[in-house]
Amino acid sequence: MDTDPYSSPLAYFMAELKRLRERADMTQGEVAERTNYALSTVSAYETGRLIPSAAFAERADEVFGTDDYDKATKTHNGDLARLQRLVERVSVRPWFRDRMDVERKATEIREYDSYQLPGLLQTEDYARAVISAGRPKMSEDEIERAVAVRMTRQQILERDDDLPADQDNTPRLWTIIDQAALLRVVGSPEIMRAQREHLADMTKRPNITVQVIPNDEGVTCAYGRAFTILISNNGSSVVYLEDLINAHYVRTRDEVAQFTLKFDHLRTNALTDDKSLRLIKG
Repeated sequence: MDTDPYSSPLAYFMAELKRLRERADMTQGEVAERTNYALSTVSAYETGRLIPSAAFAERADEVFGTDDYDKATKTHNGDLARLQRLVERVSVRPWFRDRMDVERKATEIREYDSYQLPGLLQTEDYARAVISAGRPKMSEDEIERAVAVRMTRQQILERDDDLPADQDNTPRLWTIIDQAALLRVVGSPEIMRAQREHLADMTKRPNITVQVIPNDEGVTCAYGRAFTILISNNGSSVVYLEDLINAHYVRTRDEVAQFTLKFDHLRTNALTDDKSLRLIKG
């Protein structure tokens, strides 16, 4: 990530967070404790490895004495809170912002991918290699911002151990991938080895299911076209589809039902959890 604070809003947020922390004569650990965030998360915000959340910015403003809460609009307008909104607006592509908003509110995510592993399950190095392959070529700073967005999205899968199971808002992720995505070398054999290990570890989480469709299953009903079904807590569903330069959403009940049926058929083509895990481990 470019350390020039004027190179991007994210770089400026990084610099401002560090400046306010040092002005308050606090360590990252002290900021973590007082904002109730993990030290690794605070460090990632200060180095640009994660896009800062609105909740963190608001808490940090309170800690540093830069908070400005508007009771009329019920809006936090502190230094970091206002900067965070700008960071999120410019760091996330407009058409992808809706995806992230829906994803944050989802109770269940069903995803099928044939070419690469789903973004929610990618390692940082794997994500960087995937994003770097895009054309036209992105600048290094743009690549790092895109990686930060992808790593930030993954935070929705982190369970809150302080909450009872029936109050935990962590979504359930059920993903189906083609074996070809496991065999494709992304970045390097070392990156793929680490990615496979990470994927295997993720399957141990109670809210994550990964199934693999072996190559010898041949052609399936999705014909290799990736899609994501996002189900909200009120039971409504939306399907996210992405192409090379844009994305669109399927919202009508009948069309969503067709994708739900396709996902069910894909599950019948896929191996069981245990057999899928053995294939992932290689």
